[in-house]
Amino acid sequence: MLPFALATLSTCLQAMPSPVPPPAVTEVTSSQLPTEAQPAPEAPPTEQAAPAPSEPPAAEAPLPEEGPKQRATVVRGTRPAQSASEVTIGRDILDTAPRRNAVDVLRVVPGLVASQHSGEGKAQQLFLRGFDALHGQDVELNVGGLPVNEVSHIHALGYADTNFVIPELVHSLEVTEGSYRAFQGDFAVAGTVRMELGARDPGVEFAGTLGQFGQRRLVVTVRPGEDPGTFAAAEFGESNGFGPQRGHGRASLLAQANVHLGNGLSARVLAGSYVTRFDSPGVVREDDLEAGRRTFYSGSFPRQGGTVSRHQLLLGVELPREGTARTRLEAFGILSDLRLRNNFTGYRVDDRGDGLEQTNGGSTLGLRAEHRRQVSLWGHPVSLELGLGARRDGIQQTQRRYRETDGTFFADEVDANITQTDVWGYAEARLPLGRWAFRLGGRADALGVEVFDALAFRDPRFYDGQGYSRSAFGVHWGAKAGVEYALTDTWALFASYGDGFRSPQARSLSEAERAPFVNVHGAELGTRREGERLSFQASLFGSQVADDFFFDHTVGTTVFTGETLRTGVSAALQTRPLPGLTAALSATVAHATVTKTDALLPYFAPLVARADLGWERPLSGLGAVLSLGTGLTLIGPRPLPYDEFSHTVFLADAQVALRRGAFALRLDVMNLLNTRWRDGEFVYSSRFDPSTPPSLVPARHFTAGSPRTAALTLEVHL
Repeated sequence: MLPFALATLSTCLQAMPSPVPPPAVTEVTSSQLPTEAQPAPEAPPTEQAAPAPSEPPAAEAPLPEEGPKQRATVVRGTRPAQSASEVTIGRDILDTAPRRNAVDVLRVVPGLVASQHSGEGKAQQLFLRGFDALHGQDVELNVGGLPVNEVSHIHALGYADTNFVIPELVHSLEVTEGSYRAFQGDFAVAGTVRMELGARDPGVEFAGTLGQFGQRRLVVTVRPGEDPGTFAAAEFGESNGFGPQRGHGRASLLAQANVHLGNGLSARVLAGSYVTRFDSPGVVREDDLEAGRRTFYSGSFPRQGGTVSRHQLLLGVELPREGTARTRLEAFGILSDLRLRNNFTGYRVDDRGDGLEQTNGGSTLGLRAEHRRQVSLWGHPVSLELGLGARRDGIQQTQRRYRETDGTFFADEVDANITQTDVWGYAEARLPLGRWAFRLGGRADALGVEVFDALAFRDPRFYDGQGYSRSAFGVHWGAKAGVEYALTDTWALFASYGDGFRSPQARSLSEAERAPFVNVHGAELGTRREGERLSFQASLFGSQVADDFFFDHTVGTTVFTGETLRTGVSAALQTRPLPGLTAALSATVAHATVTKTDALLPYFAPLVARADLGWERPLSGLGAVLSLGTGLTLIGPRPLPYDEFSHTVFLADAQVALRRGAFALRLDVMNLLNTRWRDGEFVYSSRFDPSTPPSLVPARHFTAGSPRTAALTLEVHL
């Protein structure tokens, strides 16, 4: 159906006035270039143009070669930026600071806070542009074309677990903050982050790590040829953790192949499997810490933690080009399972304990098609981008309460089967007129939901003695628009507008209800400068959300707030001022309030600043390369419930590496200053001692961040 629709569309567009040839988008290796066109050896790899965020590299020419070895280089023509807040973060920046896992990779995104406050196997809590995105409900995440956010998840809406990602394979991050582009879909409220994958060097690489607290890790990567996009890698890791109930073990496999089938036809296959078992420490009450009843790194209850598995496959085909037209078809499937046990309130609700065990099994099948071409409109070139897609999710979920004394269950709260289908289409056109350029687009998402709930909502009109069945349907219409003005060849001004949305939790819908979407209307004014040695972006942004809510996942309470407003300013800079020196700096200041009362929304991050600095120097006398790097993070006080604020967080990570021939030795130090910091802070009522009388008086709680941790890695390249 999708190929037929695209073929029909292509035929219609070909009937329009003669297309204008596109700007230079040739892709050739350095061996095909004339001698005078060869790229300078000292040019930083990321200075070569990366694909735009809406165009992940799939079955295309190889990615730029990186590292001290000089091999075939790919030269790509640049596409104009579509908004001020789009940024590409290349591998040279990702390599400046320690990246042990997906949390460390995400921390380099301008303005984003990734908090891992409940064990090494649980999805991170995300904060971006004034949004507390919980575990993904307001940030759309994508890895190599595979969607990460899970719809109607039992633990958190939009649950996005990126722990299956092997950080050594992240070639670049394509970040689109805001909701201004037509390709952005469900959960793209605060923005979209895409991880593009690629192996660093040809051959076989072994990387073994030993570190404090029983940390052991082995990564094996195989890249059979010159194409970084064709690889296979496996990761095995385990640790005892830096305190009680923080141990974990995991294994991950990721493999991708780009295949040229001839006659302009190419294909891409991406597959992966991941499994983990992890413990969770729970929380510590501040008054227990002050009274000496708990230490800073204490755990609350011993049975917290969980298991996760994820298996995924993507098949993509890029059809032969016809003039300026490019068409890509992709199909993907994902199987995921989660079993999670948490108790954040002790015995506040029940004398047997408030522990919850949640399970969520999901299966996802999806198709999408993208078509790009240039046409001529009134003698002016117009770039068109069209997309169609569908995604079907099947979900089985349960929630049960267990006794703290022996772990046995005493109450069933959720037992549901859900089928959720999203069908979408979008179109976006860009028309340049001299120094001006205008962008106009739109997107429609149709959502259908079927729910069989065996326990909840036992309404006699629908309850049949076995469960409660219901269905809902709705359509979200979103407009996208932008205006650009080029001050110079490298400096431009932007104004952008876009509607975003967040799909609902299916179990909250009633029979025949129009599936409600959380709607966001976002706008941005900004500027950006592109250059070989310096690129800079700055923007003023605002987002209005109708019928908003925040979810306190520690106590399982959803608070509906009505209309909310986020405003702020952000800036990001990437520079390579001297050979071997790389720096990426960013800062975001945000303000989030309830429109009706002007009260601050809890948990959002008002101030986030990040600096990644790296320096590399050849040691000619030793025939080696020395590299130094650091990552600095500043998070300002976050508002908490009951007019309280969290502590300020400042963290410094560092690494030093020496490479000589086929061997490399690297020392990574996280939290170099050994700061005693709180990864998560909350305010709510709890009772952890069952002998004390119950109380609803709120108290401060926290989960401890990691102390200084050092790890030594030996790499062998064959």
